[in-house]
Amino acid sequence: METGQIRHSWTDPDAYETFMGRWSEQLARPFLSFADIAPGGRVLDVACGTGVLTKALAETGAQVIGIDASEGYLAGARRHRSHPNIAYEQGDIRRMRFDDDAFDAAVCTLVLDLLPPPEIERVVAEMRRVTRPGGVVAAAVHAFFAGMPAFDLVLNTAAVLDTGLAALRATRAGRRHLWANAHAELWRKTGLGNVVEIPMAVDCTYPSFADYWASVTGSPGSITAPLMATSEEVRGAIEKHVRAGYLAGLPDGPRSFPMMFRMVRGVVPA
Repeated sequence: METGQIRHSWTDPDAYETFMGRWSEQLARPFLSFADIAPGGRVLDVACGTGVLTKALAETGAQVIGIDASEGYLAGARRHRSHPNIAYEQGDIRRMRFDDDAFDAAVCTLVLDLLPPPEIERVVAEMRRVTRPGGVVAAAVHAFFAGMPAFDLVLNTAAVLDTGLAALRATRAGRRHLWANAHAELWRKTGLGNVVEIPMAVDCTYPSFADYWASVTGSPGSITAPLMATSEEVRGAIEKHVRAGYLAGLPDGPRSFPMMFRMVRGVVPA
């Protein structure tokens, strides 16, 4: 049984870049290598956000449409990641306007893990619908259960000091639809074949503790609001212990945390 749902309402592209860009940029190339999309095809980037993966696809020669619900993110994508091969448009990824079999591939990174299971299934079904027979449907999600050490440091510390943050930790970790092989099962349930799911790790780097703490307290992530809602005394205690964990008895400076993802691909049957 699911312990709860986490929803986000992110709209600021610059805040998104500061928070997510530390790892989303690094994930794009390994993900595309794993997805193994034939060059020169027509590709749909579902929930494209600020266009990191969209631009990487365009640079391989693909003709790409990036669709997202946030006009703010799309404005950032058009401003920073325009390309002759890209068209960005606003739309509902659960009910997309495109015809059946309209694309050679449909991809999605770092958004399905923000949706409740019924909506995930709806989006994946749409991705399959708009992809032609023989085409690839691929996605990557955060591994919330023990796969995000940079945030686990905060949550595991905060859970000892605040019951609300303890509940958030249980909610994040307890979503079994994001555990290993869960997306492969969904891909098969959706009717996709040749399904493969693998883990992938990239580094998430912070130049200092101040930068690290600012990314936690001022980000659009799910930890920020409940953390900032605690009393000044509790929040100060959390910061003190998290700082000790970040420094680990060494001088302040850069720290790299591994960030784990689950990547899955499948092929639409002929």
